[in-house]
Amino acid sequence: MTPSRAHVGARPDPRTLMVLALFLLAAALLTAGPVRAGRNDQPPPPRYPEVAMALANDLDRQAAPRLGIGFPDNSRGLYWVVVTVPAEAGNLEASSGLGRLMAQELATALVAWGYNVQEIRKASEIAFSRGQGEFILTRDTRALARRQVAATLVVAGTYTVLPGEVRFTMEVIDARNNNIVAMSSQSLARSPEVAALLGRGGLSEVCPTVSTVDPEVFRREILPYLR
Repeated sequence: MTPSRAHVGARPDPRTLMVLALFLLAAALLTAGPVRAGRNDQPPPPRYPEVAMALANDLDRQAAPRLGIGFPDNSRGLYWVVVTVPAEAGNLEASSGLGRLMAQELATALVAWGYNVQEIRKASEIAFSRGQGEFILTRDTRALARRQVAATLVVAGTYTVLPGEVRFTMEVIDARNNNIVAMSSQSLARSPEVAALLGRGGLSEVCPTVSTVDPEVFRREILPYLR
């Protein structure tokens, strides 16, 4: 039986074409969705406030049970804490802008936990500067309000500069017996911002994390302004 001419030339049903188009669009979205999310939605690496908070949380988690914090008549507010500046692991007499910043961030986190963090940089008098303003903090030992500080706990530590990160190792020392009651390590990604805080030598082996400019242009035109 020969098919009729009208049957051979019949057009597809528009509703069938619409359903087919919607099916193909849904399949394309389901296929492309995970690829796009995996490529563009990865969280950025933690910056120094997040790293400092992680360190403080871990130090408190270890120190609290060893010090009996949480039992009756014993709370975080009964401990006087001094936070010192992390030093370079290879030179304990040297630090950097990054080390000083991490000390401030750690002190902020410990205050939030309820510890009595002492400000040991307080001067005996307010210094007035006509061009800069009024200041009460100093690193001049001759101008300090107190030369000796009595503390229950001391937070100290070091950092090591690695090719892709800066590794901080911090510890809480019981000043009454020199026992280490907590110790924690966290890594900070070695970005241009972190490298600039490290100072001289901190920018070596630092490259942009997103290749939006040519690496040679980055080294020639951007790095000089970060030094």
